[in-house]
Amino acid sequence: MNTTETPRTSRWQLSTHDLAVAGVFGALAAILAVTPLGLIPVPNISGAATSLHLPAIIAGIVAGPVVGALVGLVLGLASWYAFHATFLALADGSLFVALLSAFLPRILIGVVAYYTYRLFRRWPGLAAALGGLAGTLTNTIGVLGILLWLGTFPAVLLVPIFSMNVPIEIILAIVITIPAVAAIRAVARGQIAGAQARPERSQRN
Repeated sequence: MNTTETPRTSRWQLSTHDLAVAGVFGALAAILAVTPLGLIPVPNISGAATSLHLPAIIAGIVAGPVVGALVGLVLGLASWYAFHATFLALADGSLFVALLSAFLPRILIGVVAYYTYRLFRRWPGLAAALGGLAGTLTNTIGVLGILLWLGTFPAVLLVPIFSMNVPIEIILAIVITIPAVAAIRAVARGQIAGAQARPERSQRN
């Protein structure tokens, strides 16, 4: 029996690796949210598309739904810090609606991306692309849907956002998620192989 590995029994348990992934991608999400790095200028009334959702998507796919949710929570906190006035204005002054739109969709980004990836995991490239797509739509439809349904988001803005912003965000998510997930999984496999090889060498010595 191989005792060098302790496989996880559930995706809802966190390993040291998962916590490291949550920390790294959570920090990246915060940086994107509070700096212009997370905004992509577009020539419409919204002013910018976003890449804020990418860390939560990638973290969710490579480390599971809990890590994805944690990174999404960090994104929500950072977004609230940077854009709380906008959320409150579009929520017609309702703190509950503003907080709901700022946090709930962001927490779900990585969760939805992970389970979408799992459905198609036999085809890793396709699975990563669809995970990126699902996570992006979770963010966009979640935030705008809550503000439109419960707040005062102008419905007229949906046309320019969905015709320009959303395609850009989806393409960006797919282009970045596929190689990022492949690279992180390759590194993880290399680390496991190295951990198994060392005891064998020591026994021969």
